[in-house]
Amino acid sequence: MSVKWPVISGFVIAAVAQTWYGILGIFTSDAKWFMLAARIVTGLGVGNIAALRVYGATASTPKDRMKAISYGTGGYVLGISFGPVLSAFFTPLGETGWKMGSIYFNMFTAVAFVMTFVCLAACFVVHFFFKENYVGIMDENETDSNVVVPNYDLWGALICIYLFMIVNIIATNIEVMSTPLTTVLYDWKDSQSILYNGIALCCSCIVSVALNVILGSTKLGKLDKRIQMLIGIVFFLLYQVFMYPWSFYSGPLDYIPAGEDTDLAGGCYQTYAWCKWTTRVPLPIYLVCFIVFFGIAFPFVESPSAALYSEILGPRKQGTMQGIFSLGGSLAPVIGSLTSTALFQATGFRFVMVYQAGILVIGAALILVFYKRLVPLKLKSIKKT
Repeated sequence: MSVKWPVISGFVIAAVAQTWYGILGIFTSDAKWFMLAARIVTGLGVGNIAALRVYGATASTPKDRMKAISYGTGGYVLGISFGPVLSAFFTPLGETGWKMGSIYFNMFTAVAFVMTFVCLAACFVVHFFFKENYVGIMDENETDSNVVVPNYDLWGALICIYLFMIVNIIATNIEVMSTPLTTVLYDWKDSQSILYNGIALCCSCIVSVALNVILGSTKLGKLDKRIQMLIGIVFFLLYQVFMYPWSFYSGPLDYIPAGEDTDLAGGCYQTYAWCKWTTRVPLPIYLVCFIVFFGIAFPFVESPSAALYSEILGPRKQGTMQGIFSLGGSLAPVIGSLTSTALFQATGFRFVMVYQAGILVIGAALILVFYKRLVPLKLKSIKKT
């Protein structure tokens, strides 16, 4: 049941994929397909997060599970926050950079080579320093044989998966939508949108990491997980409310000058008819929503949903069910990116906000309706004969 080798294997696969991405310059034709293949292989490699999630759930007792998962989630968010910073660090290399043979070392490939080194370093750390201890699993040979682990509540588990999917759908929408959204709202060209949204994302992630640490180390983490998730959903809904293009906001939106593209100027494409009647969300409101509301909302839904999910499953081997949990989180970006992009191009961001608010309201309703079933698994006592 060791997770060490699946984790190491995932990092090795990711390292190969990052190297592959870095040497795309050697392919003289069909490079885009090789790039797509490199990204797919990267996705296969970082799927090892499922194994890490299994370990976090089964290597902690119910008493300290929230702490373990909060710290794990905080580490994950910290990695996400450093992504834009790492990319920005290599921007001085420019698109040209310098060349060694057929291999380019520029602002695009440098990050890939650095991540290759990071993945290999992670393999070294896991192999030599990672010690497994599954204190959260009740072994069949344990002396306390008068306790039996019953079946878990399927509905409770499915609701936790749905809530985790909500988080990933919204996270994906942020990643996919932030650049085109700010381009049409504030007339930022592409380079400005990437830079300013990268800074905002970094600030939001700092808020999330700090809150994850607080949840794991203070009494706030002892708050009922159902209440925590409802608090997170409220902050998510506040984002949708303030980011909706209300009629009292200024507008309409501007169009890109004829003959120009978003590389040179910001605004709406001529094909976006909805810009004629869409208002502009004030920039301070956008920044507060992005940094504060999202920074608070994510830890209050992601960490407790993962912790509660493992508690609903109980002290049993959770490999398969944690894999399904991660699968839900992996399918969510596909669903979110496709639906939100289609809605944005056809009708603007108005119905993206309505769509996100809808799935959030469903999540809150599920918590309230099944409130008494979203509880840790209770072991059954049997009398010895």
